[in-house]
Amino acid sequence: MKVSAVRFMLSAVAALAVSGSVTATGEDAKSDVKVLTTENFKEWTAGQEMALVEFYAPWCGHCKSLAPEYEKAATTLKEENIGLAKVDCTEEQALCEEMEIPGFPTLKVFKNGDAVAYNGTRKEAGIISYMRKQMLPPLSKLDADSLDKFTKSDRVVVVGFVEDSDSAEYAALDALAKELRDEYTFGVVADKDLAKEHGLTSPGVVVFKEFDDGKDVFAEDITADSLRSFIKASSVPVLGEISGDNYSMYAQTGLPFGFAFYDTEETRKTLEKELYSVAKAHKGALNIVLIDANKFASQADHLNLERKWPAFAIQRQANLDKYPFPQDKTITEEGVADFVKSFIDGEIEPSYKSEPIPESNDGNVFVMVSKQFNEVAFDKTKDVLVEFYAPWCGHCKNLVPIYEKLGAAMKQNKNLVIAKMDAIANDVPSSESALQVYGFPTIVFIRGEDNAIVEYTGNRSLESLVEFIEENAATKVTYNKDDLKDHDEEDEVDEDEEVEEAEVEPKAKEEAKDEPKAEEAKEEVEEVTEESEAEKEAKGNHDEL
Repeated sequence: MKVSAVRFMLSAVAALAVSGSVTATGEDAKSDVKVLTTENFKEWTAGQEMALVEFYAPWCGHCKSLAPEYEKAATTLKEENIGLAKVDCTEEQALCEEMEIPGFPTLKVFKNGDAVAYNGTRKEAGIISYMRKQMLPPLSKLDADSLDKFTKSDRVVVVGFVEDSDSAEYAALDALAKELRDEYTFGVVADKDLAKEHGLTSPGVVVFKEFDDGKDVFAEDITADSLRSFIKASSVPVLGEISGDNYSMYAQTGLPFGFAFYDTEETRKTLEKELYSVAKAHKGALNIVLIDANKFASQADHLNLERKWPAFAIQRQANLDKYPFPQDKTITEEGVADFVKSFIDGEIEPSYKSEPIPESNDGNVFVMVSKQFNEVAFDKTKDVLVEFYAPWCGHCKNLVPIYEKLGAAMKQNKNLVIAKMDAIANDVPSSESALQVYGFPTIVFIRGEDNAIVEYTGNRSLESLVEFIEENAATKVTYNKDDLKDHDEEDEVDEDEEVEEAEVEPKAKEEAKDEPKAEEAKEEVEEVTEESEAEKEAKGNHDEL
């Protein structure tokens, strides 16, 4: 992930952490969510054919946001004999340790007492859809009587029309159904006459959906790879509206985004008219989406767009490279079509945000900016240690005196650069996966000679940082050991202190989780919330995807 997206994600974490409310620990007579304790946990889960259990903490912001969604899902699913329950880990610590709960909230699916990970969303519709899928076999066998109802059972339903269950096509469909069962509902029909009714000859596949034209027909040779790509592209609208609620739906396709920003209903309608044909022509190559600039203006900032509407930009998911459409040009069907084609053909360069190169850079710590990053970081004559930080990050502020002393101690080494980069004001112009920054501060070492990249995962003490440099440097380092002793105890960072993490909800990547262990975690979450909200206020009061 490019570092420019990290603040965007931290704000999303903060927004979740300050919203919603959690239900009381005690049993609520009106609630359809069962309260579990050490006393009734094993008996209840063993007695459920299918159940979902949330492990939570009352102070957890994500848990509070989940609570109303979870309650509504429980009410719906109880009619289908799917139970939803919850465990307060501040009250049932031994039980949560036994279940190896890594963070809050953690959800687990129980099938007759056996637990497996829950991989769905934290929204009512997503919970319902996911749990219904768990009640079905990966690939349901259908006939004329069951087909119609089955195709309407979920938002996206995949049906293969394959006569021969011993064929390669059936094997590919079956394998894909097992792989993607958490995301889509799969069925198979052996009746070739039913295939003809849906406009294809057997074997073939139809993706039924609740939007666009209602279905997409896949009439190519059925292989797992080709069908997987087709299903993912078909699972989102040709030109839909994106928000925090459905971001993960688009993200799971793995395709680049084409963000079209509007600020009025009139502008929205104009963009729909101009972009629909472009979106349809390039479906499967990228997802063009409409986005409300009144709510998500900060996303435009991340895409290096000025806050002038309408606006358009493309962003890759793999490395978060961004390609803003020139804002001195009018957004038209023809103009965007040419821009998208140039992007697909690799004819345009990504945009990188950068501060000016400092006029002087003689301090103990080299100030790095995007414009000079590759030149300095990948100079094979030098080893480089670089810290990616955010100005509002509390852990980064605590590291400043230690990092300065490290720079002073290592200053005499001409083949070693101790550097830092403001990861909010600068993008990292590199596709190296090891330089995708997920939290602050992130420290990496780029070795001279071969440019190997090693991420620092130790505690943030001066001695540990020196040891890390010595272990990875291509050239032997020298320093005055007295420089390492001449620092205050208060500058030390707790060895157990964790790097702040900001993982985006959308799965592909798992939703961010509050750390467990009561008060320490609570303070950590509150710190992230406070800093992110301050940063958000400085940018204006806007939501985050």
